Amino acid sequence: MSELTLPIKTLPIVERWDCTSCGQCCRGTVIPLDDDDLQRLRSQEWDRHPDYQGVQTVVRQGVVRRRYRLAQRDDGRCVFLTGQGRCRIHEEFGFAAKPLVCRMYPLQLVPVDDVVLLTLRRSCPSAAADQGRELLEHRDTARQAVRQRPQLAQSVRPPAINGSVRRSWQDTLLVTSALERLLTDEPYPLVRRLAHGLRFCNVLAQCRVRKQDRQQLAELVTLLADGVRQEVVGLFRERVAPGKAASVLFRQTVAEYLRLHPRFAVRESWRERLRLAGAAVAFARGKGPVPRLSDGFPEMTFEAVEERKLGHLGTALQRPLQRYFETMAVSQQYAVLSRPGWSLVEKFRALAVAYPVALWMLRYFCGGREPEAGDVIEIVTAIDRGQGYASLIGRQHRRRVSQLAALGELERLVIWYAR
Repeated sequence: MSELTLPIKTLPIVERWDCTSCGQCCRGTVIPLDDDDLQRLRSQEWDRHPDYQGVQTVVRQGVVRRRYRLAQRDDGRCVFLTGQGRCRIHEEFGFAAKPLVCRMYPLQLVPVDDVVLLTLRRSCPSAAADQGRELLEHRDTARQAVRQRPQLAQSVRPPAINGSVRRSWQDTLLVTSALERLLTDEPYPLVRRLAHGLRFCNVLAQCRVRKQDRQQLAELVTLLADGVRQEVVGLFRERVAPGKAASVLFRQTVAEYLRLHPRFAVRESWRERLRLAGAAVAFARGKGPVPRLSDGFPEMTFEAVEERKLGHLGTALQRPLQRYFETMAVSQQYAVLSRPGWSLVEKFRALAVAYPVALWMLRYFCGGREPEAGDVIEIVTAIDRGQGYASLIGRQHRRRVSQLAALGELERLVIWYAR
């Protein structure tokens, strides 16, 4: 890896954000600490603070390799989160005294070939709503973080395109750029764009790209991207419900994402683990009442969720969800930073599955009422968190996504839940 950092650029899409002290990022989030963070926290002498006498502020992880993170309360809140949604470290020592991860969030650096793209994590409600100053005005914060941790802006290997076929960044960008064009194709609604992208990946997965030179790969990618638009027309006309096996796999995925919803309250206990295990069985079965994973969740049956039609969502309601997928494609977060070891085809499929999950959750949390802007923002928060959530980047979820693709159900899921 080069010791030189790459230039930082913002996206051609204008993104906006400002902190509103909602405290959402300080709940249920693991904050890793490097050596500089640990030294800074020790110098703040929290063990002598009257409000932190006997309170653990740092937790050690790992047996062989020592790693540390900020401690959390029993309900998953950061130990330094105040009742007013403020950071106690920030209040007493200033912004620069916080751990690097906290100072950066929701800013996200994505190394792509010879540049680093600066974008946002939309698990922040303000970022999901595009509220605040333009991202360009926050670039100095990113630069300061890079000076402290240069590896944030250093080149990385491109993901494999399909299977284990890994090529140069220039070749990989041919594929990611095609997927970007499909996901930002404005004449089409978001559901149609995702279906185009999935069909593109399905065909690409069957192609032998290892032995093709760059010109041949460019011609193949262009041919596939131009052809998929007509190939999915019949799927929209038929709009068939997913099969039984696909429905089970899909509900298991929904159950994982529900634990990332802002209304989910984290409780660490053996009783809670047993309760969640029982809920997983109920989600696989998919009949009767939906297990209420948290007190803030509604009471509904699986049948009621599945039968409800959302109808046409207005432009304002669709915008946060649409912006999430567009910025994911343009920034290439899904391709570079999420799900290490997965191929580009697998990563896009996993990204696309989040769309029907989002619409399932919208049906569930809205119950019998009409969706509101706040409902959509909460759901964007949940699906963005899934990009780094252990159970959604691991082997089991990878197997679920592969099985859905093998069953030919991915496009069907996307189209069915958009009805």
